[in-house]
Amino acid sequence: MRLIKTRTADEFAGAAADVIAEQLRRPQSVFALPTGNTPIGAYAELVRRARAGLVSFATAQIFNLDEYCGLPLADPHSYAAFMHMHLIAPLGLSERQARLWRGDAPDLEAECRDYETALGACGGIDLCVLGLGTNGHIAFNEPGSAWDVRSHVVALSPSTRAQYERETAGSREVATHGLTLGIRNLLEARRVLLLIAGAHKSAARDALYRGAENVDWPVTSLLRHAALTVIELCESADAP
Repeated sequence: MRLIKTRTADEFAGAAADVIAEQLRRPQSVFALPTGNTPIGAYAELVRRARAGLVSFATAQIFNLDEYCGLPLADPHSYAAFMHMHLIAPLGLSERQARLWRGDAPDLEAECRDYETALGACGGIDLCVLGLGTNGHIAFNEPGSAWDVRSHVVALSPSTRAQYERETAGSREVATHGLTLGIRNLLEARRVLLLIAGAHKSAARDALYRGAENVDWPVTSLLRHAALTVIELCESADAP
């Protein structure tokens, strides 16, 4: 494990953007990318660099890690909408460059198979960027999830559903299930970047740093990966 500790939000965002920019120097790179507060600064920095001509997504392909079941691409509370707002639209990516989960697909199992087909057609994930859930989940792989599965439908944990309720300010029914890349997908990525920010992630972070695999903490599955980089924002109790 390569560990990078940062002290400010700007340093954290810059370090994450550096890793992504390094991968972008390789043509036709395939990324699996997260949503949520943690990567927003890195995405903004990548957009800034792209507009300055310092990086290019011209030949990149992106996938999002997960999505709430029932939400169409255009729903403002969907993770697809998040990706459009923070990365796809500002970078001017074409539709063919972004394969996003369709939360309102009429057949969710078929959507999982289609996602796997799209990943395979691209040659697999070059860099998988992950955030960290308070309960240790990565993507929507909740505590107790099997580590040998690929894309699948998952029942969301109470803590994940509570987070969704906070994000939507209780304005809509809370999703009970999600679509997600499985832990096997994540481990098959050629490189993995894990971003950790916020004092409320400390229990999950410590589980990883103890260096022992534990199915109750899905993040510890990453200990199996030979090319794992962790960037942590330290000493920031109010970090995202």
